Amino acid sequence: MKEFIFKPFGEMTETDYETVGFKSGLEIHQQLYTDKKLFCHCPAGIYSDNYDAEILRHMRPTLSELGVYDGTALMEFKTKKEIIYRINRNTVCTYEMDDTPPFLINEDALDIALGIAL
Repeated sequence: MKEFIFKPFGEMTETDYETVGFKSGLEIHQQLYTDKKLFCHCPAGIYSDNYDAEILRHMRPTLSELGVYDGTALMEFKTKKEIIYRINRNTVCTYEMDDTPPFLINEDALDIALGIAL
């Protein structure tokens, strides 16, 4: 990388960002009003404070597509963090319980997300 002297934010140019290789992204989490959940065929948008069962789970780190472990997952594994899932039989699905690989993405949700992003 070329020698670079960082400038105040307001003075940075597109060329400056290219020089340092800066890339940035924005991640937003929002429940979309669709018939199905994002990666399964279960109904979306049904909520209840009532639950029929609780499941105790512990984080178990796995390698990402890049061959590295997520730091937060490792920390929670090392500290034996307990996560309690409350399950309502009308809304739970096997995907949420990590018993099913994800299905193809819900096209309606993808269209909504792309429309918001644009």
